[in-house]
Amino acid sequence: MSMLVTERIYQFSSVSGAGLWGGNVFLLAGNELTLVDTGYRGGTKRILKEVGRLGYYPSDIANIIITHHHADHVGNLAALKLATQAKVITHPADAPYIDGRLPPPGPAGLRWLSKAVPLRRLWTTTPAAVDMPVNDGDQLPILDGIKVVHTPGHTPGSICLWLKHQRLIITGDLLANRFRLSLPSKPFTADMAQEIRSIAKLASLDFDIVCFGHGSPLVDKAHPTIVNFAERLEGKHQRVH
Repeated sequence: MSMLVTERIYQFSSVSGAGLWGGNVFLLAGNELTLVDTGYRGGTKRILKEVGRLGYYPSDIANIIITHHHADHVGNLAALKLATQAKVITHPADAPYIDGRLPPPGPAGLRWLSKAVPLRRLWTTTPAAVDMPVNDGDQLPILDGIKVVHTPGHTPGSICLWLKHQRLIITGDLLANRFRLSLPSKPFTADMAQEIRSIAKLASLDFDIVCFGHGSPLVDKAHPTIVNFAERLEGKHQRVH
């Protein structure tokens, strides 16, 4: 199912962004279509069906932006790239895990879990070529301009997308909002200290709406909520150290 976040931005998800695809997929409807992330594998037909229900064709999808390399964000990438011939855009630090040059790391401290048969299939992804690496500060000519914000921590190449004219940010897994605002899963986060610094970087930007890889958009008092969360994290981090 999809929900309209703003006039030209749709979120494809199930309850709390944790059902059909395991994570939210976003459709940016400009002069051409852009998908942000692709969910767990097995959801390609559902994604394209929803695109069709909104009145578009697979060939209308020109770009697929990947916020980071985890399987619940790249699971349908190879199949969608084949179906749409879209250009794949991501940060170069995560590109080797997406294009197959490096095997994706499993959850830290939970190696036994990554070997569980039902879950191994979800974490197995088909490599897909990255067509356009992007770095911090790069501008993409999509929906009046998207600024790439490099926010490492969850993964080395995690990025947020800052749609200034929409006053909206798509965070990937920098933060989650399933039932409340929270950090991403610790076992799946490469560097939590760096993650906290990236959240502070996000809080310094100007926005009204935040969309997450998992959970519902934050549309009411989004900026002060993120700022307060970042300040609490920084305070806890300083007390620990």
